[in-house]
Amino acid sequence: MSTGHVEYASLNGTHIFKLIGEVRAHSCISLDKLLNKLEQHEDVVGAIVDLTQTTFIDSTVLGVLAKLGLKLKQIHHLQAIMLSTNPDITTLANSMGLGQVFVILNYCGESDVCTQALVDDHINHASMLRTVLEAHKTLMQLNENNQNMFEPLVKQLEKEQQNLEQSNQNV
Repeated sequence: MSTGHVEYASLNGTHIFKLIGEVRAHSCISLDKLLNKLEQHEDVVGAIVDLTQTTFIDSTVLGVLAKLGLKLKQIHHLQAIMLSTNPDITTLANSMGLGQVFVILNYCGESDVCTQALVDDHINHASMLRTVLEAHKTLMQLNENNQNMFEPLVKQLEKEQQNLEQSNQNV
């Protein structure tokens, strides 16, 4: 099984996120951390999520992308652009409600932006749990179907997070 990764570049206030290959939850911890830093930037003028080389994307990654789109709308009053050439990926993104927070374009041009891979440093169970939980809560905000689909998972993850916090307090 091939693994995917996330690459990032920024130029004059435009932030580019490129997801390559099979991108799953473990590949987006550093992306989630980067999004939290973007909230503090005042010079954000745009964002592009490039899915043209994405072969698979899981719900956690979709939730982190939804978080990006929502934050850009709420904080910077911008609507991000999502580029996709894979009809399955585009359909999945739309079915999860990402079309509400992104302009999704079918883009077949060449991407000549120099991006660098985000390094997934310090991945531990607690940070992975927090990222997965927040991602799915974000997806639940987008529509009722997501709410119904992910509610049992979110409840289970919240229970696991609470147990983890209690065991850390007992140490």
